[in-house]
Amino acid sequence: MKKVIICLLLTLLNLSLLSSQVIKIENGLSISSINSTKFNLLNDNLYTYSLLLGCDYLEHRYFYLSSGIGYIQKGGTDNIIQLDENTHPVNTIPIKGKWDYLHLNTSLRIRYPFEKSHLYLGAGLKADVLTSSTDNNKSYLSEGYKMASIIPGMKIEMGINREGKRLVIGVNASYLIDFKDAGKSILPIDGAHNKLRASNTLLLFTLGYRL
Repeated sequence: MKKVIICLLLTLLNLSLLSSQVIKIENGLSISSINSTKFNLLNDNLYTYSLLLGCDYLEHRYFYLSSGIGYIQKGGTDNIIQLDENTHPVNTIPIKGKWDYLHLNTSLRIRYPFEKSHLYLGAGLKADVLTSSTDNNKSYLSEGYKMASIIPGMKIEMGINREGKRLVIGVNASYLIDFKDAGKSILPIDGAHNKLRASNTLLLFTLGYRL
């Protein structure tokens, strides 16, 4: 399934390069957290920077395709409470887990044009390819969990673009739905692995150029 999605996305990206009508850069805020099946882990929001390059193509009055490739992070933050021998809390250790991904997406956008702007709603496929991980407690996360190398999924988005003679500016909000877990514990916990499911929301500013 994941190989099919990646091949489809790469094919659409190649098509977009051949028929691009708008090339663009999108950058802004990524909000991520982790849902854990066995206990709370990294379930507080992590705020990071995201950057994507993309293009819009096959444009019609009320719809068009949009593809992008770039950098996002998945992860979250948490606090571990240390207890003494009498189970009294003695210290709180903040932890932060971040995983870096190459992000690919293609979506169909339905738009409502007005004046020199348009509102749009979009949905399509995405894939996140793991490139590296960074955390401030490597023995706890890096050694204790096996992360998926590729996470296929779906992207749902909405936004607004305003066009000048050549320049296009806009804002975009999207939510990424993963079709598989981001990772799981290497060893079972109470008879089952602790599975990690990532949640990602992107709030991006768009700057584009019409060819």
